[in-house]
Amino acid sequence: MNKIEVQAADQQIFCVRHWPHPAPRARLQILHGMAEHCERYQPLAEFLHQHGVEVIAHNHRGHGERGPAGHFADQDGWNKVLADVSTAQQVGNPQVPLFLLGHSMGSFIARSWAARHGERLQGLLLSGSNQQPPGLFYLGRSVAWLLQRLQGGQHLSGVMNWLSFAAFNKPFQPARTGFDWLSRNPRAVDQYMGDPQCGHLCSLQLWQDVFGGLIEISRPASARQIPATLPLYLFGGDMDPVGRLGQGLPALAQLFAHTGHDKVTLRLYPEGRHEMLNEQNASDVFNDLLQWLNQQLPA
Repeated sequence: MNKIEVQAADQQIFCVRHWPHPAPRARLQILHGMAEHCERYQPLAEFLHQHGVEVIAHNHRGHGERGPAGHFADQDGWNKVLADVSTAQQVGNPQVPLFLLGHSMGSFIARSWAARHGERLQGLLLSGSNQQPPGLFYLGRSVAWLLQRLQGGQHLSGVMNWLSFAAFNKPFQPARTGFDWLSRNPRAVDQYMGDPQCGHLCSLQLWQDVFGGLIEISRPASARQIPATLPLYLFGGDMDPVGRLGQGLPALAQLFAHTGHDKVTLRLYPEGRHEMLNEQNASDVFNDLLQWLNQQLPA
């Protein structure tokens, strides 16, 4: 894995992780989730590399080495994060088909980006995602806005963290840790908890940015902007609280069916939690993902 510096549209310098391949069949870009970082996806990147897929990944603003921690930007953070996705694509082989994989918050970013630039993609993969009416997102954005008036946009909010995540562990009581909702694999949970770049709080402005993005992508109009012929792969666990315990991904598949997307693959893993790429059956998840990728490529 190499680290290659690129310059964002606003002149910020950031690193793209690159797993090059001498003769790639495809290029996969990974977008990580909230309060984690892209190097957690190294096992998947190495697996795909062994099968002829070049991989690129970068940390979103406010994540990994990109400070301040938990904060996209003071203004227009969502659009700056989307622009970084395009900038990162400067790395790697532009002559092979490009696939975009987003996990959790990264899946929301991926959907928003694909609505703007989906013609550049050969396929869109969404992990640990969700779909629901935007009412709750409007409420969350309003709460974050009110708190920002009192505490400032860069304030790292324990209140928003509690409101968003406090209930996630309830289905898994008695829980060993506060993050059992991530995976049934205790080693993966312990690694997450022991990683100083994981589990951090996020700023009130970031929460407003994310809720604004969720409001956008929850509308059928946004889904219609994604090319109807683009192959879509939706996967997650049926015990993922982000995906409303198996309801969110089928609702997303139904949305895409309603908007004319006829190449949608939905895979729900029984008993799987939020991070299927770090689950007890991660090898099955990797192989299923690779099989889907192979189906989208010329023989």
